Amino acid sequence: MIRHQILAFVSILSCFLSLSLTANATTYFISPSGNDANSGTAVSSAWRTIDKVNLTLLQPGDKVLFEAEQTFYGALDSRSSGKADQPIVFSTYGKGYATINSGDDCGFVAYNTDAIEIRRLKFVGDARNINRKAGIIFYRDASTSTATQLQHIILDSLEVSGYQACGITIGSYNTDVDFWGTPYGYDNVRITNTLVHDNGDTGIFSYGATLHAHRNWYIANCKSYNNSGLSYVTDRNTGSGIVLANIDEAVVEHCKTYNNGWRSSHKFTGPAGIWAYSCNNLTIQFSESYHNQSATLDGGGFDLDGGCTNALLQYNYSHDNDGPGLMLAQFEGAPVTLRDVVIRYNISQNDSRRYAGAITLWSSGANGGIQRANVYNNTVYLSPTASGYIPQAVYISSAYMETTAVRNNIFQTTAGIPFLLDLGPGEVIFQGNCYWSSGAKPSWKQGGITHTSLESWRKATGAERLHGTNSGLEVNPRLVSPEKIATVPVALNERDGALTALQLQDDSPLRDAGLDLQSLFGIPPGPYDFFGFPTPQPGTSGSVGANERGTSPRLPIELTNFQAKSQANIVSLRWATAEEIHIAYFEIQRSVDGQSFANVKRVTAAGKSSRPRSYQWTDPQRTTQATYYRLRQVNQDGTSRNSHVVIVVPSPAKVPLVSQAPSNLNHKNARFLQLSDLAG
Repeated sequence: MIRHQILAFVSILSCFLSLSLTANATTYFISPSGNDANSGTAVSSAWRTIDKVNLTLLQPGDKVLFEAEQTFYGALDSRSSGKADQPIVFSTYGKGYATINSGDDCGFVAYNTDAIEIRRLKFVGDARNINRKAGIIFYRDASTSTATQLQHIILDSLEVSGYQACGITIGSYNTDVDFWGTPYGYDNVRITNTLVHDNGDTGIFSYGATLHAHRNWYIANCKSYNNSGLSYVTDRNTGSGIVLANIDEAVVEHCKTYNNGWRSSHKFTGPAGIWAYSCNNLTIQFSESYHNQSATLDGGGFDLDGGCTNALLQYNYSHDNDGPGLMLAQFEGAPVTLRDVVIRYNISQNDSRRYAGAITLWSSGANGGIQRANVYNNTVYLSPTASGYIPQAVYISSAYMETTAVRNNIFQTTAGIPFLLDLGPGEVIFQGNCYWSSGAKPSWKQGGITHTSLESWRKATGAERLHGTNSGLEVNPRLVSPEKIATVPVALNERDGALTALQLQDDSPLRDAGLDLQSLFGIPPGPYDFFGFPTPQPGTSGSVGANERGTSPRLPIELTNFQAKSQANIVSLRWATAEEIHIAYFEIQRSVDGQSFANVKRVTAAGKSSRPRSYQWTDPQRTTQATYYRLRQVNQDGTSRNSHVVIVVPSPAKVPLVSQAPSNLNHKNARFLQLSDLAG
């Protein structure tokens, strides 16, 4: 009885202390019209400089707010940690964004500190050819707490440009491990609604000193572009849009990466728009990667690289890249087998302009090479390149690939562009694919022998056979208008061209002609295709390529906007659709950790509408901490899909805060970056 009373008292005391700390949290204001001799605790008594902020020992729950539409000079140095439920917040007050102009210095540095949020700020360096440092750095090189990972890093609605090193980098180096051998890194990292552009090394970059040093990351609704790469860096690749490494459980979605990498100059490796290595339970989806380049190799769209396990690349659009659109690569020295990975329902349009093939598989054989990889229901379209390079629909450049299969894909080329160049021993399984070319006769080259018909290749190698019978088709897939692909204006750079030109026509011979992957091989196809149509049920044959149901009915919904606004801690959600077809309703879902979402409201949709429609909902629950929202769209046929996530935070009285959307053929002989590489 006494023990229970003591425990109850401790619990009450703990709650009291927590409330006391929250009540004692301070909001500091910084304005060009302020004075560092002021208290800083009100707009009327604001501080003036970043130096004053850096000299202040911030406490958990404190906020540092810069005046909107004003520029502040210097580098922010976060020397204090918050708590997961009481983070230290750096943001803007007023309408718009404040700018942190760090000149030739870093924009923001958090060294061995955590529980930090940065929101609604612009970080600007002098330019990538002048500023030799990074924009935003979270860096850890020691065990600094009893927790195995530093926690709660939220970066939302930022713009980072003008730094020669990375725009945003989060990493650990030479970290200790605890008694059980658990690595130290960062847990619960969110990067959302952010622009990272015109930097040197890389846009968004993570790394860890040990396998899976980090966990639970989410990157969404970000754009990373015009990050050039660095010609003088020759020991690793540079110039990528988004790179994730050593993370257990990560999602990248609704992101765009483009015009990156043209100064990358490593002899054996190159950049990609979005790629990852040594990650487990990773999903990259609903993203677009295009016009990425390289001065040497690669410069592709998407890549699951060495040591990735249980990873998924789906519903992405890759086009007009120098290198592969979709890639698997197991680099020399990879820490584990690249295994149990899936590439499905993606579109690659005119990739491999200078290197490799639209789908490229490469393995050094390290730690077992590539095992149990499945590439299915993708659509690849290739026309001739301006450079004169002859790409391939599929390029297999090595051996060391076990139980790896390519099934139910469309490979359509023009002017005789080859379907396959296989430099390995023929380990990869091909079944149920469609091959079609206009113009000169295409080819399959395997084992040093070139075949000019599906039947010839099938007879010589056993490819495209299943249980002793023929599979695969050499027929016109009857896409809507693939001939328009090559003439789509570069300025568009949107999914629209693929959404129309690369769908199956209703009379396509590929409708319902695919292999039943679930019944035959135990491979679940996922909930829907690239265009949002449901995939076939087990026991039912689906279609070949990234489109299951053709052009009728069309995509159930086109969501054009989704944003959240918090004023006086009351959140209003707004979203809009360009058109709706057979949609039933929206479910508004809310979360306080960005992982577990609960339904809080159902909003009936128009059902069918060919004109733009707008929706709004106000949350009756006041926000007292960072809160995540998303929409679940439910269609009349029972299928559903989720929107990207928006985040709002509690704001000080009368100061509203808004959260809104403003490769590696042999990669990793790369060294890990140290703080000195990024911060000078």
